[in-house]
Amino acid sequence: MIGNELKNIEQVEDRLWEAADQLRANSKLTSSEYCMPVLGVIFLRHATNRYNAALRAIETDQAAGKMPKRTLVKADFIKRRALMLPENARYDDVLNLPNLFRENADYKGRIV
Repeated sequence: MIGNELKNIEQVEDRLWEAADQLRANSKLTSSEYCMPVLGVIFLRHATNRYNAALRAIETDQAAGKMPKRTLVKADFIKRRALMLPENARYDDVLNLPNLFRENADYKGRIV
């Protein structure tokens, strides 16, 4: 089992280095200029993971009768140490947005 996990980590690491190489090679930005968007994406992924874990915990509590089934509020997520993310602000939804670089010539080569 540990061998497979290490192989997966190596694959992720290789993909990250490849992405970093592409960013350096295909962008006119310096590392200090592209670090904030990259860190923002990493944070968004983390926030989405926390949101999903909190949502699963809430659903489990509701199914067990520990919490009433009602519209969820911000405090439900804060209690579980997560942000209540609107659907259009979650990592998967942001990832699936149209690529502005390919679809709009005005944005060619710029990070928005």
